[in-house]
Amino acid sequence: MTTIVINEENLQGKRLLEYIRTLPYAAVIEERKQSFSEAVEECNAVPVSTFVGKLHRQIDEYFDKNA
Repeated sequence: MTTIVINEENLQGKRLLEYIRTLPYAAVIEERKQSFSEAVEECNAVPVSTFVGKLHRQIDEYFDKNA
């Protein structure tokens, strides 16, 4: 299972949540116990750019080793 924290204080976050709620394979569990910053810190979240950069490095390493 993957956990995604979405900041619904902005328009894009609200729209994304509306879309996710329409998906039959996704569940939205709302927890209002924490602020967005606290929730992000608790789950050790990283920015998307950091995640994508690490993913690209891992893909490059895999193909360098298995080419």
